Amino acid sequence: MNSHRKSTPSARFTTYIDFEERPIDVPEETNVDEEKIEPQLLPGEIMIARANNVLKFAPLKANRTGISGTLFVTNFKVSFVTSLPVEAKEREMHSKSLQNRFLGVHDVCLSEVDMVNQFSEDNTKKKRLLYNAQMPPRLSGLQLVLKSLRVINFSFKFTPTGEDIRVAQALLHHAFPTSIDHLFLSCGYPPSSPGIPDFCRAVDWEHELQRTRCPNWRVSKHNEFFNLCASLPTVLVVPRDLLDAQLEQAAQHFQGTRPPVWCWGTPAGAALVRMAQISPSITDNNDNPVARVPVLALQAASGFLVGRTGWQWAERGLHLALEEGKPSRLSVSKSVGSNMKKRKVDEASQQQENRMMGLVHRCHPMRLQPKIFDLDQILPSLKEIQISYIKLRELHTPDDPTQFWEQDRHYFSRLESSRWLSHISKCLEVAQNAATAILHQNSSVILQDATGCDLSAVISSLVQLLLDPHMRTIRGFHCLIQKEWVALGHPFTKRLGHTRNQLEEQSPVWLLFLDCVYQVSLQHHTALEFTSEYLVALWHAAHCSLHSSFMFNSVNAKYSASDVLQRENPQQPIYLRPVWSWWAEDKSIIENEQNGSDEEPLDSKISAREAFLNVHYIQKLFKSLAISGAVRRISDPLSSAYHTWQHIDCLMGETRQLPYDPSTPIVPLQLDGSLRLDISLSNLRPWLGCFCAWLSEPAMLTLNDSESLLKDSSPASHHWSHIHEMYNTMKDLLSQSLANGAAQ
Repeated sequence: MNSHRKSTPSARFTTYIDFEERPIDVPEETNVDEEKIEPQLLPGEIMIARANNVLKFAPLKANRTGISGTLFVTNFKVSFVTSLPVEAKEREMHSKSLQNRFLGVHDVCLSEVDMVNQFSEDNTKKKRLLYNAQMPPRLSGLQLVLKSLRVINFSFKFTPTGEDIRVAQALLHHAFPTSIDHLFLSCGYPPSSPGIPDFCRAVDWEHELQRTRCPNWRVSKHNEFFNLCASLPTVLVVPRDLLDAQLEQAAQHFQGTRPPVWCWGTPAGAALVRMAQISPSITDNNDNPVARVPVLALQAASGFLVGRTGWQWAERGLHLALEEGKPSRLSVSKSVGSNMKKRKVDEASQQQENRMMGLVHRCHPMRLQPKIFDLDQILPSLKEIQISYIKLRELHTPDDPTQFWEQDRHYFSRLESSRWLSHISKCLEVAQNAATAILHQNSSVILQDATGCDLSAVISSLVQLLLDPHMRTIRGFHCLIQKEWVALGHPFTKRLGHTRNQLEEQSPVWLLFLDCVYQVSLQHHTALEFTSEYLVALWHAAHCSLHSSFMFNSVNAKYSASDVLQRENPQQPIYLRPVWSWWAEDKSIIENEQNGSDEEPLDSKISAREAFLNVHYIQKLFKSLAISGAVRRISDPLSSAYHTWQHIDCLMGETRQLPYDPSTPIVPLQLDGSLRLDISLSNLRPWLGCFCAWLSEPAMLTLNDSESLLKDSSPASHHWSHIHEMYNTMKDLLSQSLANGAAQ
């Protein structure tokens, strides 16, 4: 979708304006009615403010050259409307975006704005503008720092007085709402079905249990009205021997009332379980924290031992556990009289935790001891991740060429000081250890973090990616994210800063996971059906308010926001769109719903599809068919070659929208432990395609390093022509085979 209006350029139009050297040189257009200069609006979208004669500067040009247009703020986006040609870099990035049906090349979704800065004409001073701060009488320009690590500068040098302030005030008010339902969440028409289960129904979890064939677990509907836990879905998978009444009793002792829940398993009985820590200790009457009986001691008493650097099973007796717990038990007993009852409450939480772990133990057919990964002890905290991200953002959002080259000279040292790759390495190490325990030791794995919805989502997802081939496909990866991140309640609103009320809780755990997957794709370039460009698109999509998958703290929060919007708009149906519907949507449907332009849109579906699908993965599929008798086997619906060809046809067929057939049953789990990772820092690479995507220069590296890395991440367009030839040849052979069979 192109946000430019249909207009006829004038005979004289100054394309680039030298901001510092030229006098006022406002572009002139003839026969142009300014009242008709408007952005395209979605149903329900309204225009709030506009500023005429605004200059948009090219990245890293020191605000010396720019294009002229009109800047608009709506309740959904910041839209820059110009009749000038689109820059190649912006066109390329727009074509690889999952929100290119809603946003034009020069549009930015309000929820993507991270910071708004005021800058002076000489670009020497920059000041952050806050939503509640007093506005200066005149603005020289605005700088938008986006969550996609992009910087956009707008100059108001030629803008009529007052329009700059109105645009800035509208932007600050609507880009940083107090509540998630204040964002533009619905555009008035239903999304196409992507064929992906939402894991909010019992049948979805039952199918996952059937696919994995993991025994001794059951689906519970006890959270049907979110009465058990507000951040979990309405149905949960819990131990078979656990009654719903016991589940409700146990949940009260865990943070967020999130008890242990099953998320994946193997036919041999090894289960992957996520759980929150038990509720924090209760404070005494003097506001002194009552120390917890050590988890180490009580878990050892039950047979579980959790260490800071490893996980072992300890065959210890209760007396040994109590000996190890003596120091903390003495500290608990220092206020014996008033605190004894509260201490018993804390011990009751420990007992519930141990009881739940014991149930996980008994679910294993061979009664093998589970491995417990205390992620709060061995992985970086959410605050440490946020600090690393802030340093990463500062490194990859330079204001001008001088700062760019200064950071380029010290790029690797600054990257190392951010510790971002260290956090990636640690996550991959823990995931690989957990995968090894499941694959080689047939042990169940319990992932425990403070809330049960942050780092446990990262490790659980990575473990499944390493062991389950289905999760490496587009369809499987969508199911994985929908299950582990959306349904099981990762708090996207808090962690990605969609509202302004919880800034201290921001932490890009979602980006951390995507970067981990990127490292997997680098080391196993044929293993994943999707590319790193698709991972970048998912990161950018997480900041578009029309992608409901990444907007809410939980499914319950999504339902609540939908109810609020429906009450406020009783005459208009509310449709919240999952991000996966991008693959199934016909672009013309959305465009026909829009107002205004009849301009021919930029058709980017084919280029985006090829950018998102891993050509090396498809080559591997073709290679599996390149043996004698392939055509005959492909014609047999019972053969594996037939299903491989159907898969290829979904990926390559011109009439196919989805890269999979949602009506095809998913094959049962077959464990694959071939994805071994080198987690050393020397073998990890900065994710240039994400961090440096909007930089017009070669990405803040020394020349030799940038050339080698960019070569590795360059599009595989030269492979696609060969793949299309193979596909067409195979289709012709099959057609001939069918014709010969009919003739006989």
